[in-house]
This record gives sequence, structure tokens and C-alpha cells, in this order.
Amino acid sequence: MKKAAIINFKGGVGKTMLSFHLACFLSKSARVLVDHQSSLSVVMLQHLWDAQIKKNNTVNRIFESFCNRKVPMPGKEIIIKNAIHQRSPRYDFYPKLDFVSAQFELDDTEIDLASTNIGNATLSDWDKRTLLATWLDSIDAVKQYDYVLFDCPPATKIVSQNALSCSDCFIIPVIPDELSSRGVTHFANLVKTKIDDKLDYLRTSARVTKEQTPSNYVRETKMAGIVPFIVKQAGRAASGLTNIHTETLADLRSQWKKAVIKTVGKNYIGVPESVNAGWPVWNYAGQNATGAVQKMMSDICEELKTRIDSA
Repeated sequence: MKKAAIINFKGGVGKTMLSFHLACFLSKSARVLVDHQSSLSVVMLQHLWDAQIKKNNTVNRIFESFCNRKVPMPGKEIIIKNAIHQRSPRYDFYPKLDFVSAQFELDDTEIDLASTNIGNATLSDWDKRTLLATWLDSIDAVKQYDYVLFDCPPATKIVSQNALSCSDCFIIPVIPDELSSRGVTHFANLVKTKIDDKLDYLRTSARVTKEQTPSNYVRETKMAGIVPFIVKQAGRAASGLTNIHTETLADLRSQWKKAVIKTVGKNYIGVPESVNAGWPVWNYAGQNATGAVQKMMSDICEELKTRIDSA
């Protein structure tokens, strides 16, 4: 089983669009579980989302089980099997795609996590950052799924650290402009020094044994790739892109070399429209989901699959 986190400091760079398409693409031939922030819940579940919230069958319960001892760690009941089919029973395009939804209140839970310590402070810091890994162990995810994807919030707080602590790799979608791309270097260093290394320090200092360590905990999270996304086009330009995006993309490739994927995710009309309708571009009935749009998303996902598999 391979686990990947889709993450960037900045919001609005296409994390949810990319996560959604990658999950659907992978599930064509493998069993996929998608998890984490509420944006994807709105896209994938639509009217089913309210029902999940009323039942309190969301990822929030995993974190609430630490903050409130009256809330037990959930099991498989928070997983929506064949989620898109349950939402739209007329269609069954992705029967191997399961989903765990989230609530907007995940931010509230984040505050509770940060302020809650139980017993030994070092052990508590370790426990609260490996809750997702513990949950994946409890549902025997390695036997149930081939891939687990985390659509992370635009931050590296404790909730996102949970995703990174059990991910084999992370993917950074980035708009090639100054604001969106300048944090890539800082983020890559942060994952190494402030998340991976800190977690290893906490584990060692708290004397967590091998038997006590969740099997889904990953000591080192690798960068699978940087995805140029929502890139603006300019018809008369030699590159076909706007000047600023051309220049920044060249800088990214110069600095990060092969870490930047080959396919450029252009700002095509059709991608946001399909996601807004709750479908990947391959199944969207709108006229804007042209062959070029579908091929672009297929190429991006195929390259990411190769990188995830080798992480």
C-alpha cells in the first residue's frame, strides 16, 4: 500500500482538483481510500455530506478521540464505500474508490489538539501526531487498499502532520508565480526537519517501542513531485504561457530538476467546472471537458502514479 499527501502552504493552487482526479485515476485499477479536508467532501459527497456529519462519521472523530476520552477511536464505519456511486446511484464509474469525509470544524479540532496533553508531554506530542497512522492500523488498511491519498489543508499544523507522518511521499501542486512557488524550498525543508525528524525525536525520547509504533508510521516522507498547475496560457507567446508563468516555471525546473513533473497543468476551462459538478473531467458531460483537457489530466495522473509507486 502506498500513501501520499497532496499539500502546499498556499490555498487555491488546485490541491483538491488534483487529489480528486488522482484518486479517480488510481481507482480505475486499484483500491483507493481518500481522506482529510472538507473541500473534497463537498465535491465528492454533495448531499451525502450532511448525512455523514449528522452521524458524526467523519475524520474529525479520529482526532477528537485524543482530545475527548469519551469519544472512541472510530473504525471502518466512517468510510463511505464506492462513494461516487452512493452519491449518484445511476453511475458506477469508480467502484474501488472509498472516501472518508471531514467537517468544517476540523479547524476547531486542530485547536483542541494543540492545547491537549495527556500524561507525559513528549509521549502526548507523539500520540497526537500519529492518530491517522493508528487508525489505518486499526482498519487493517494495508489489506484493504492499494493507495491512500490525503487532501491536506493549506498548512502544516497537527492535522496535516498526521497525514505526513504516515505518508510515503508528498505532492506539491503549485501555480508558477512568486506567491505560490516561493514556499516550495521552505516546505521541503520543513517536512524533513520539523516533521519527520521531530517525530523521530519524539518517538525516541518517549521510548516508544517498535511494537508500540503504528505500522503505518513512515520515518521519512519523500517528495514525489512538484506539479505545475492552473498555469495561465497566452496564445501568442512562444511557450504558450504567460510571461510570469513561463519564467517561474523555468526557475522551478532549474532549481528542482526532475522533481517537477513534465506535464504542465494548464488553466483549461472544463477542469473546475467538472469538479464543481462532482465529476473528474473523464466523466463530465459538459462540452468544455475536451479531449485535450482529459489527456492533460491523464498524463499528470499517470506520471504521479509512477512516482508514488517508486516512493
